[in-house]
Amino acid sequence: MLLSAATVACQAVEHVQAGREMSAAVDELLSWESLTIGAGIDATPEEVAAYLDAVTARDGGAPATPGQARLLAELELTVAVGDPDRERRMRDLGPDDELDGAMTVNFGGRDVAGVKNIEDRTYVRVGAQSIVDDVYGGDEAAVAAAARFEEDAQELPSSVGAAAGALHGNWTEIDPYLLDDYAAALHEAGGVDEAAAGRLGTALVDGASLLVPETQLALADALGDALRSGGELHRRGDADGAEQVDVSLPAADAWRALDPLLGVMTEQLRQFGLPPLVTAPDEEDGGRVTARLQIRNGVLTDATVDLAQFGGAAAAAEAADGASALPLHLSLAGGSALSLKPPESDGPLDPAELTVALMYLRVQAEERAEDPDRADVPGPMQP
Repeated sequence: MLLSAATVACQAVEHVQAGREMSAAVDELLSWESLTIGAGIDATPEEVAAYLDAVTARDGGAPATPGQARLLAELELTVAVGDPDRERRMRDLGPDDELDGAMTVNFGGRDVAGVKNIEDRTYVRVGAQSIVDDVYGGDEAAVAAAARFEEDAQELPSSVGAAAGALHGNWTEIDPYLLDDYAAALHEAGGVDEAAAGRLGTALVDGASLLVPETQLALADALGDALRSGGELHRRGDADGAEQVDVSLPAADAWRALDPLLGVMTEQLRQFGLPPLVTAPDEEDGGRVTARLQIRNGVLTDATVDLAQFGGAAAAAEAADGASALPLHLSLAGGSALSLKPPESDGPLDPAELTVALMYLRVQAEERAEDPDRADVPGPMQP
């Protein structure tokens, strides 16, 4: 009896100490004037495919293709938010304080797309070569053509300098309300498939929704609240130079913390033709979700949560034996991994200028193809 009581007492003391250390680790993370969150799936394409097959069997729908599984396994989403004045710590900001933000998406290579909201202005970046190579899996000739397109854009006249920079892959200010006009220019003057042009533009604008101050603060607050909450904490020892701690939370609390990020991630996946990874738990679901946290030098640096746990008790049971697990890994760091300084800009890109720039490039490509002196060199790159 005494031994049992002593064991329970020690466990209670350890839980309190772990809770204090976790709260301190979160506060230390938010003691910077900015915060960076990297999100990706910690699984192989084969493991992603197994998870999606299990979801399809449970919920219906079309099975994922090998290409979709590969893209999901290689997905990297980076979000940085911070105080525009670079003076206040994230943990000291209130709901009325402004924040700047930036986000990039890639699939294992260079950035496919990026968006920034800085001082109430929106900037985007699109990588044509990355889209052809990483998203659509273009062959050598298609990738080479996309690379040449970016190079040619850099040589366009200064009269279409803003559009040239955008087509080369530079950060460019846009007017979100002119989304349809930009998409029309890409389709009509650039020959981009109409649906693809619309999806890309929507992906960027949807991504910008994560960067408004209300969503940024909700993300930081929910993350901090969840990790400081009365969740069950269990030490798992040290690994890779970091202390491992498991935190078990009600599914609703865990979803509230991840929802801002998962919502934008789901929209990004949808716009790139990829299936959603998870749906919101049932409001009556009384289950719990466990996340593995890492603390290095007193700072929270990593969090991993199996998204299969949000599928209800059956999915959680399957995840327990690895049948359909899908770990979402979040890397957390104080400071901004993406520049939050406004790029040089004379104002939002004019859709008419984009149209003219695309027409220049189309004529240039046609003239190159018709040049009788153009050498017929085998391979994707022609002079």
